[in-house]
Amino acid sequence: MKSILDRSFRYTSSAQTDVRKTFARIRREQQIYQHAQAQADAEARLKVSPIRGARDAPGRCRQPFPGKP
Repeated sequence: MKSILDRSFRYTSSAQTDVRKTFARIRREQQIYQHAQAQADAEARLKVSPIRGARDAPGRCRQPFPGKP
């Protein structure tokens, strides 16, 4: 968002602002963002972590309760 102190800032009076176009632009931007987010989520679901076997698990003991027969 531009600051009013920025030299490229141009004031637009409310009489010259088209609210419908502004909301339509915002809706388009939100749809693009949501579409990109959905694609990123779909790609994340496709990535699979390797399943670690019992031999690979650190600190695993063979007895369910250590110290008891």
